[in-house]
Amino acid sequence: MRLLLSLVCVALASGPADLTKAADASLSEDDRMAVFHAMVADYPRNRTWLEETAGDDAHNARERWVAIRVLGQTGHPHAKSPLVRLCADPMPAVRAAAAASLGDLGDSSVALQLSELLKDPAVIVRAAAADSLGMLKDPNTVGPLADALWNSDSYYRGQSVWARRHYVDALGEIGSKKAFPALVRGLEDADPNVVTSSLVALRKIVGYDFAEGRTQEEHIEAWRRWAMNEGY
Repeated sequence: MRLLLSLVCVALASGPADLTKAADASLSEDDRMAVFHAMVADYPRNRTWLEETAGDDAHNARERWVAIRVLGQTGHPHAKSPLVRLCADPMPAVRAAAAASLGDLGDSSVALQLSELLKDPAVIVRAAAADSLGMLKDPNTVGPLADALWNSDSYYRGQSVWARRHYVDALGEIGSKKAFPALVRGLEDADPNVVTSSLVALRKIVGYDFAEGRTQEEHIEAWRRWAMNEGY
């Protein structure tokens, strides 16, 4: 029965009513995703109302979020402009969805614009922007990510905010040697999540690590020696 409903949803997906289905939390995830993917596949026909819904602050927030994520999944160049505009929306959740969708879209020409969102007042937006920068892999965004990692906004009452791990993860995904100074510094961080992510990121970029047979502190010390030998 569930498979039949999913197939029916795919066959009928063609308008705003399907957006309501995809945003309906009472439906199973399988059924919601079937409609979601149908809207992605039918983007040329759905483009106008999807963009209108995504940008309409009077519309249901959950449906806006789904419309924005659909735009990103299309991979279509026409989706870029509305998503960029939505990065300036008053609602943090909308800005975060738009930032995430630009990563899904895969257009690296927006990487520097996304890096500006690392300064956004909302932590969820900064984290989403970092995740997308990791997907786009533009080495020119290593600097903004490293700056964000130690920016005063990355601490609350002296404590590291959770988004910092996303900055480090993005540096690892970008895979540029430009990230080495930031990642080596990350090994000394007071936040254990930043330390762990820095170890993972270094391994991704270098292609090996020094973990075997070592404690974490010994592993970190091995990376310190490596960094010194490499001039970092």
